[in-house]
Amino acid sequence: MSEIDYAALQAYFAPDELEWRVQHAGEKNGRTWAVCVPYVTNRAIQSRLDEVVGPARWKNEFRPGPGGGVVCGISIQVGDDWVTKWDGADNTDVEGVKGGLSAAMKRAAVQWGIGRYLYAFDEAFATVHENGRFRGKTRDGKSFRWDPPELPAWALPHRRNAVLREHEAMLEFIREVGSRTEEEMVVSIGGAPRNLKSYIRENWSSIKEQYRLARAVVDAVEEVTGEQFRPLLAA
Repeated sequence: MSEIDYAALQAYFAPDELEWRVQHAGEKNGRTWAVCVPYVTNRAIQSRLDEVVGPARWKNEFRPGPGGGVVCGISIQVGDDWVTKWDGADNTDVEGVKGGLSAAMKRAAVQWGIGRYLYAFDEAFATVHENGRFRGKTRDGKSFRWDPPELPAWALPHRRNAVLREHEAMLEFIREVGSRTEEEMVVSIGGAPRNLKSYIRENWSSIKEQYRLARAVVDAVEEVTGEQFRPLLAA
């Protein structure tokens, strides 16, 4: 039985494989605004699993969630064994149980690393105009049309390998240069004061997974040491 290509399983998705959801919308000074976030569709998740592990080597199952909602398990055949990773979601207001099933599967896919990089996205403003492709409503019920923003360069599939190299270089910079900072050094990370060494120790697993978080820590290390990280990616 061939080994699973985890890098391919977790590879970035093409823009047309993503969808965007409005998180917040309202009006200010007579103009409508909307903030949105990207997510992977279940169809894209299924296609990724089919392509990387094969249609016969993965399966999903659903169970009632505690306190309502639903949990989903995605199982992949690894060698001679089946490995299952679970996550769950509440039923949604719009599609009820169907929406809960969909959300639970997306979260279970993240447990395998599929689309996990999307958690590094900041909320972005949609382009609101009368010819937008999608419809939305403000918190006051006013309808509007909108288009999603462009994906940042780091999130495009052809930048995947470059981003991985950049991330590894940042981790090495944090390990080498960050270790030379004083124990009591306090810096600002995410807009809050943090003890730098304690923050790195306590959040190392997240720093290793999240490019944007690693970048924030690099910025903090640069600030207190005066040493500069040399980016590998083109601006």
